[in-house]
Amino acid sequence: MTHLWITLGPSSLGLEAELFSRGATGSRLTFSYGTPELQLERARTLRKAAQEVNRTSFTVADLAGEKFRLGEFTGRPSIPVTPGCRFVLASGASSDPEHDGALPVPDQSFFGHLTLGDVITVGDGGAELTVVDLDGALAGVEAVSTGVIDQTRGLTVRGNDFRPRALTTKDRSDLRFVAQHEEFDAVALSFVSSARDVMDARDLLGGRDITLIAKIETALGVANIREICAVADMVMAARGDLALSIPWVELPEAVERIAEGAAGARIPWILATQVAEGLERFSLPTRAEICDLAHWLAQGCAGVLLSYETVFGRNAIGAVSAVDELIGRWSTSDVTGAPLG
Repeated sequence: MTHLWITLGPSSLGLEAELFSRGATGSRLTFSYGTPELQLERARTLRKAAQEVNRTSFTVADLAGEKFRLGEFTGRPSIPVTPGCRFVLASGASSDPEHDGALPVPDQSFFGHLTLGDVITVGDGGAELTVVDLDGALAGVEAVSTGVIDQTRGLTVRGNDFRPRALTTKDRSDLRFVAQHEEFDAVALSFVSSARDVMDARDLLGGRDITLIAKIETALGVANIREICAVADMVMAARGDLALSIPWVELPEAVERIAEGAAGARIPWILATQVAEGLERFSLPTRAEICDLAHWLAQGCAGVLLSYETVFGRNAIGAVSAVDELIGRWSTSDVTGAPLG
């Protein structure tokens, strides 16, 4: 069976029962936002909604991991850039880059991930910056191309040395909370780069029998995929952050390596990010999205995760229906004995 998860958000709140009736088999609750208590309340709502339409609900608690972000801009919230524009990344909560040329980074540990020549992606690709100078908690950067830098956007460093922590202090607390509540069927660990990340999470669960999903989002995670698959219950090709931490043209090969690693360990793998965002403009997913999903389903993908489509998308129900139809036509997953609920 190939599972179809929604990510609960503003566009799907109140539609849970209908989304399950249209093909959803589970839900992802992101602990990056809200409180653990709020996510527990939503998990209970999801289970009740699934029961109303005689469906199962496999609920995933998605831990945040270590996400680096820009701070707030005291002037304009967005700064346009052109090739050759220079700024200084500086430790701090806020600044006015338009006037002082400084881009604030609240988490000083980010600078420990940088080396000269690194490329930093802002947000989902709004701008790319090359590191041209380093001095402690200061980094001189130069814009690679025309773009826009928005305040509070994520910062991703391209390359094998970028290793955000899978388990921050907050994640450890959230994991202990999840372990105490049976409403959660699985935990998704962000930025998994080694088997140790998964093993540490399992230790923190204190014996709770719960599915551990390793999200592969960095070049190092791809490089270590075999050892990760040996200890994880499932792995996710989290293409959003993954596409930012490797050269984008290498993304298909990275997903292929994740699929091969899962197949070798006989564990399920999940495809995530931009599965059916064409529904924001059209009545169908784009032709590229249709072919993309059909290809990976035919390659044994055992789960599909919708994110933007059901969080902020204008057609959450249509997205679930379209993906469910593609799963019905193209899924070839034959992974047995998998903890898929």
